[in-house]
Amino acid sequence: MILAVDAGNTRIKWGLHDGNSWQAKGWVATADVAGLGDAWKDLAAPERIVASNVAGPQVAMQIEEVCNGWPARMQWVVAVESQCGVSNGYEIPSQLGSDRWAALIAARTIAPEGCVVVNAGTAMTVDGLTADGVFLGGLIVPGLATMLRALAENTAAIGEAGGHYSDIPRNTPDAVYSGALSAMVGAVWHMNALLAGEIKRAPTCLLSGGDAQVLLPLLSGKTRMVDNLVLDGLLSIALA
Repeated sequence: MILAVDAGNTRIKWGLHDGNSWQAKGWVATADVAGLGDAWKDLAAPERIVASNVAGPQVAMQIEEVCNGWPARMQWVVAVESQCGVSNGYEIPSQLGSDRWAALIAARTIAPEGCVVVNAGTAMTVDGLTADGVFLGGLIVPGLATMLRALAENTAAIGEAGGHYSDIPRNTPDAVYSGALSAMVGAVWHMNALLAGEIKRAPTCLLSGGDAQVLLPLLSGKTRMVDNLVLDGLLSIALA
């Protein structure tokens, strides 16, 4: 049994895998990390725990405290120069977020022909992966809720009223919501075009994260939704 844990800024996602399939999956709010104890109380004891954390050292410490009741060895994933068929193109490989690294490793198996890897959460990351498994680099932009909140907090005339997507909005709430989504889509298109020039074909776009569902209808071409891409990558690291 392998327990994979993906601690993000908003949610901590987890999955228990028996070597053949996921036996259980779930999540708790990162602000309620102590709730993992209740979520895990009926789980079979894992033999290994592999985790990614981008939510800070306090969250990591709390996760370790919850796991102390198990004898399993805990592995905190850190990006390295090369792993599971992926080469890290970051100038300082260890500075790449562990969640992005795990997602790239999962993407290598799903789309070996080369792909754009999008994880749309509190922040949205857009990473390019070649057919040779080389991570070229990527973009980090605010996620949808982060952009909307920033506008509401830093402008006098734009409130927090909800809007809807429109290609050409005709009211302020729709203009704000549509503008934020369009900015995110633009970042994906930009990376898609750059990667297409590298691999000489239209790349697949793998889309994951909390805002993936709202982005999907706006992305043309070969786009696939992949739930829990980071967990799949953590599992690959654990099994390597």
